[in-house]
Amino acid sequence: MPGPGAGYATAGPATPIRGSTPLVPTTSNDKEMAKTKTLIILAAVLSLAACSIKEDRTPCPCWLSIDFTQVSQKNVSVAAWGESELFSERIAVKDYLEAESYEKTVPKGYVYTSVVSGERDMQRSGARLTIPLGHDADSIFAHAASVECLGEFAKDTAELHKQFARVFMSVEIPEGHAYPYTFTAYSDVAGMDMRDLSPLEGEFKHDLKLGEDNVCMFCIPRQKEDGGELRIVIYDKGQAIETIPLAEWIDKTGYNWLKKDLDDIYIGVDYAKAEVSITVQGWDEGYSFKVEI
Repeated sequence: MPGPGAGYATAGPATPIRGSTPLVPTTSNDKEMAKTKTLIILAAVLSLAACSIKEDRTPCPCWLSIDFTQVSQKNVSVAAWGESELFSERIAVKDYLEAESYEKTVPKGYVYTSVVSGERDMQRSGARLTIPLGHDADSIFAHAASVECLGEFAKDTAELHKQFARVFMSVEIPEGHAYPYTFTAYSDVAGMDMRDLSPLEGEFKHDLKLGEDNVCMFCIPRQKEDGGELRIVIYDKGQAIETIPLAEWIDKTGYNWLKKDLDDIYIGVDYAKAEVSITVQGWDEGYSFKVEI
């Protein structure tokens, strides 16, 4: 008769399965060590992630938006500069009125913005807008700003202002007399820096042509604060015979070359009296100066 357990597998010494890891009893100290290791690894991962985020965000650009809702001109040139030119293009203002903004990405830092309207003959070279020799100034309306683009977003609002003065010159000639003289305008300012609208030094020369009514009109750019070397030279058969110190005389009227929108200037030349009068737009009082012709 089979003994106890006959026909059944008996529970003898356990034989390890080949390739398996023997089971080791887990103590409370082991659990604490495992927990500590997990926390250390998690902290290292978070530290690396934070460092990675910082490294990725440092070179992130700033979104610069320009609001054109205050601009009445139809087409403008938009540009921006940091250490170099960032962008420059011609746009139709109506395309950005509904969204109320025009957006570009720029490097973080301080950015010069420029919005210009009225360019015709003047020439661009980087941030310089210059007048070709022999021409007068274009009827430039412009905006410029230094925008702090240190965060993720920055905004500029474009407001264009008059950067030129029309100079109207009329010559009174006695009836029956032929006027033998010609006029040429000169200045030491020949353009503007679009980053801040300041005058650019250069040679300005423009021959003045009287119309049938003995009136001519020409445009000059914003001059230096004291008017610089703005002048009109009178010629007789190509020979300079007299200089009208326009900068000096305009300064005596109290004219402000730093005004946001420049006033127009009216010059009257009385050939018979050898007298020059200067009046500023909107001013009731003018100034008269004697000139020997």
